[in-house]
Amino acid sequence: MATDPDSIQKIKLESWLAQWKKCYAVADSTYINALLQLGMAYRFAGDFNNAIKVTKKIIYIYGNSSKHLKKSDLVKANYRIGVYSSASQSTENAIKYLSEAVRIGKNDNESKTYTASAYLYLVYAYYVKGDFQKALSYADLGEEIATEIKDFETLAEILQQKAQALAELERNREAKTEVLKAIRIMQNLPEACYSLANQHRLLGDINRALHEKKEELAEYLLAYEIAEKCEHKNLSDFINAIGFYYYQNKDHDQALKYYQKALDVNKSAYSKGVLLDRMGLAYSAKKDYLKSLQYYQQGIRELLPAERLPEITSVAKAQSIKITAQKDYLLSLIQDQADTWLTYGQISKSDPVKLKNALKNYMLADTMIDFMRWEHTGYVSKLFWRNRTKAMYEHSIETCYLLKDPETALYFFEKSRAVMLNDQLNELGANQRLSKKDADQERMVRQKITDLQDQLSESKPGSKQYLRFRDELYNAQEEQQVFIRQLEKANPQYYSYKYDNHVPSLREVREKVVADGQTLISYFVGDSAVYGLGITKKGIDLKKIKLADYQSYNSKFQKLLGSREVQNKQFYDYLSVSNKLFALLIAPFKINSTRVIISPDGNFLPFESLSFSSEKPDFLVNKYAFSYTYSASFLAKMKRSEKGLTTTNAFLGMAPVQFSKKLNQASLPGSEIALEAINKHFFFSKSLTGQEASRSSFLKELSSHRIIQLLTHASADSTETEPTLYFADSTLTLSELSSSSSLSKTQLLVLSACRTGVGKNQKGEGVFSLARGFAGIGIPSTLTTLWSVENKSIYELTEMFYDQLEKGVPLDIALQQAQIEWLKTASKSDQLPYSWAGMVLVGNAEPVDMGFSKMIMYFIIASIAGLVLLLVFYLRKKSIQRKLSLHKY
Repeated sequence: MATDPDSIQKIKLESWLAQWKKCYAVADSTYINALLQLGMAYRFAGDFNNAIKVTKKIIYIYGNSSKHLKKSDLVKANYRIGVYSSASQSTENAIKYLSEAVRIGKNDNESKTYTASAYLYLVYAYYVKGDFQKALSYADLGEEIATEIKDFETLAEILQQKAQALAELERNREAKTEVLKAIRIMQNLPEACYSLANQHRLLGDINRALHEKKEELAEYLLAYEIAEKCEHKNLSDFINAIGFYYYQNKDHDQALKYYQKALDVNKSAYSKGVLLDRMGLAYSAKKDYLKSLQYYQQGIRELLPAERLPEITSVAKAQSIKITAQKDYLLSLIQDQADTWLTYGQISKSDPVKLKNALKNYMLADTMIDFMRWEHTGYVSKLFWRNRTKAMYEHSIETCYLLKDPETALYFFEKSRAVMLNDQLNELGANQRLSKKDADQERMVRQKITDLQDQLSESKPGSKQYLRFRDELYNAQEEQQVFIRQLEKANPQYYSYKYDNHVPSLREVREKVVADGQTLISYFVGDSAVYGLGITKKGIDLKKIKLADYQSYNSKFQKLLGSREVQNKQFYDYLSVSNKLFALLIAPFKINSTRVIISPDGNFLPFESLSFSSEKPDFLVNKYAFSYTYSASFLAKMKRSEKGLTTTNAFLGMAPVQFSKKLNQASLPGSEIALEAINKHFFFSKSLTGQEASRSSFLKELSSHRIIQLLTHASADSTETEPTLYFADSTLTLSELSSSSSLSKTQLLVLSACRTGVGKNQKGEGVFSLARGFAGIGIPSTLTTLWSVENKSIYELTEMFYDQLEKGVPLDIALQQAQIEWLKTASKSDQLPYSWAGMVLVGNAEPVDMGFSKMIMYFIIASIAGLVLLLVFYLRKKSIQRKLSLHKY
């Protein structure tokens, strides 16, 4: 029979509640308080399911009456359900109820204590999901309320969680500032031993990231001393940290000594999982691979108790992983296990059995990355995980290379790039499957967020207006997330389209991407090697390329590309290095086709300007028509579609010529003349020049024209500067473009402006350029620029491109022929690649229907007019003959 105090209290509360229900018809605050106490009793008994069940009754009561009930009790109920859910590893449920507690309580003075605590647990929940950007957003809000109500303990814990999120995003200086604030607060609070120990350990982690080794060890030792004094329930975490210090400094025996000590006192499954992972790493460093693999497997069993995994070769089921909280711990274990199998296989003379075990684990890790990606809502968090997982894809491809398995390598090549672009297209495609009501609501919420973002950016940080806009923005973002979750449940088609992560197989790539006479070459630039994957209709070839050679030649080549003066003075250096790049990147694939698709890893390299010869200009453009893509998946998804496009919307051309003074941009005289020359190719066209070429006009016309031509300015570089496109009155940035909620019907966009294919190269995802932004709204083909091209050359090349396009040829061939024609007719100085190679085709190279040109339409009209005249003449002649015959008669 149960005799512990918690059980006795629980029995008394259950009895009292049963008696109360017999006597009273309407719930009051006393009854509510008893339910809250019973929930806590279940929680302390470790029965989270009943704790949640009992506390949910309060929410039901408030939903059915309760004008006389206190709002603070409803906030408290939602908060506690969130905490119980968090403790039972139900992160999504925790977020749901904690968000509701915040929504109800943030403007209620009596509820602010629980609201501040709800923010703390929300920060933790998003941190657990790996959505660090969202965690930081809630940390800021929680910090404000905790400061306002002088709840210093909650404030310090929020600051600690904020520091953890900042550290994960490698913003270590900021993280150190926040954790030092937390420590200063906790030092002045009684009974703050637990938190103080955690904060000193976190400070040690941050010092490690900042390469401050002495300070790192000092903080770990201090944290352990504090934790030992207060009998911290997770004492092993502090010993583990000291062990990891020695592991990082390659003293593996000393590290294992501390790890074993930590293992002897461990209580938390997640802490034990991290500990066993680190023990596996230490044994792997000592080349004891079997023992290493055993520790990894033990760690995975700790985090997935439902999985048996009897052998070190066993892998967990994806579905078990999908429902697991703190997937980042598990991902580290599975990645480290895969890496160890790879190393074990390499030293065993490329043992295929060991390498296949590595491949199984890499496949599982990739599945986990998909699960985590779908859970992340923040742009920064998504980029963080793309960066963090890049090394895993390199090791996966190396495993495929050793196994001589290029077909599986194709899968990892595709999963290593432009995944966020694919997700964006999936989401826009999913939105097309919404009802008009849902689509209108989705658009309204999205527009509200965009407006608030604009208002926030224009407000002074810290001002009342800024804080108001910020709070409204967070509310709108939460409203959006709730709406999307409802859609996912109510509209399975929307859900399946949005989360489609299908990677085209080799057969699909050959059917949907690679045409006859075409070769696709995909590159992956890793930390230890470059890999190239060549695919034709009949063959597939995986090559390994020396990283040092690639980096050396590419660095020299980039310096010679973007300046006419430099290229002219060092032209023979240019020929030499471009020939070396040709020998390194193209020649090994022995290309027999005349059309080549390049899928780069990062910045676009103009392959057409490489030279077959190191002594004379013999450019690849003379033999190959090049096009570029973000991935094979992008091309498979972006097949040419003419549906819904009418010939009355064949072409839109825009040339602002003059720009508003506030934009500080030089005028572009001659751009309107160039546009007029291009316009002759189209009968059903629309040209906007001068003030008519405005931002609003562009956005209005964007989705309704088959071909769009922009002759304007753009700015971009490879830093944090956001790519920007200029119109007569205003600008359009990459982020504004990416906030579109509908797919464009445009088939070809020609960006005759500087550096529209340039942007920051986000490791593991690709270059975020204006061209990519337009691809993200569904435009399958873009002609873009890689450097500050000269007006004369870009205008003339663009016109030559349209001359070729009118012949109905593929876009890559149209651009190739335009460049060849330029080389044949240009002056010697204009034959430098700087003049003609800066314009590249990105995306689908299939021909685009241009409709009727003005000349053809004039010919048709003239022909019809001629026929009408002939008919009139014929009828008149007949009439005259009839009259004459009657007269004769």
